[in-house]
Amino acid sequence: MARLQASLLAAVAVTIAAVAMLATPAYGASYTVGNPGGSWDTQTNLNDWASSIDFRPGDELVFNYDASVHDVVEVTREGYLSCSPASPLAAALRSGADTVQLNATGTRYFICGVQGHCAAGMKLEVKVSDANCTTTLPPPAPPSPPGAPGAPGGIRICSGGPPTIIMSPGVISYGNGASLGSSASLSSLIVTMASLLLVGLIIV
Repeated sequence: MARLQASLLAAVAVTIAAVAMLATPAYGASYTVGNPGGSWDTQTNLNDWASSIDFRPGDELVFNYDASVHDVVEVTREGYLSCSPASPLAAALRSGADTVQLNATGTRYFICGVQGHCAAGMKLEVKVSDANCTTTLPPPAPPSPPGAPGAPGGIRICSGGPPTIIMSPGVISYGNGASLGSSASLSSLIVTMASLLLVGLIIV
């Protein structure tokens, strides 16, 4: 019991210190598709552009294009390979200035749904990874018995983003997609962390 309390206290203290040091105006990067030198069009080699970027959860894609002749449709891998917008994953975007959040790891596929444009190269495959993330203090708890809930504790830090707290038992996280630039946001995080510590101490 004392060990769990010490572990919770250490996690909260390290997290508050890390957030105070790493507070930034926004989490994740914003990438304008095709920039510099290109855009969401048939002339830009979109997959060469995407393969030069390490996309992370929390990043966003900005599609700028002429809405009178193009759109953006998110499709499955099959729709991407066949250039078919017949089964979109979401409603087609048609504003000419659309933003898509990359909230999770995995591969996302986008095409222009206008006939012939995808076949002419207006298609984009985006791979989102957290491969540059590490889990640090506190050290993981001993293995749980089979069937017990929980995950190893620690703080996950990815390059370019704030920490995510992982506590056992269960998983409690903060930071993914959060904007930590204002003092109100930082104060809110500190209050949240203090509350988590108190709840952890009460439970134990």
